[in-house]
Amino acid sequence: PVLEIFSPCRVNGMAAKLGFAPGLSLDLSTNDPDDNQPWDFNNVKKRRKALDMVLQKKALLLIGSPMCRMFSRLQNINNKQDPDLQAKMMSEARTHLKFCMDLYKIQMDNGMYFLHEHPWSASSWDEDYVKSVSNREDVYVVRGDMCQFGMFQDTPDGDVLVMKPTGFMINASGI
Repeated sequence: PVLEIFSPCRVNGMAAKLGFAPGLSLDLSTNDPDDNQPWDFNNVKKRRKALDMVLQKKALLLIGSPMCRMFSRLQNINNKQDPDLQAKMMSEARTHLKFCMDLYKIQMDNGMYFLHEHPWSASSWDEDYVKSVSNREDVYVVRGDMCQFGMFQDTPDGDVLVMKPTGFMINASGI
């Protein structure tokens, strides 16, 4: 099965449509069935629970798509937010990103796979803990434009493909 973190049911939704057993999607938009609360990874208990799932080898493939807003060069060009709020949001963003990297390392140690997705131009790729994963010999980093995968925007003139350069980091060469 697939475990999606920081992502609503996307890959798992597709798996179900294709007749495969879906895994879990752990995201603010989905609730933990044990307490019916969102998978808020600012909550250390939710991070521990997800960590336990990975340690127990609950997923062959772990897909991570942590929020990229604070790492977006474009969104931060003209940022007029309160500096304290901005620092808090960056701290949370780094916690989430590092959490993903820790989970990916566990996946690799267990002989399992991971896929990480973030915008190609995001500053997250420059974080040391991301580099510690991306620089491994058994990890691949590639760019893919989302239009290749059918991403489009609804416009008054009809659907228009969206380029959105995206970085993918993975330890499964076949994918």
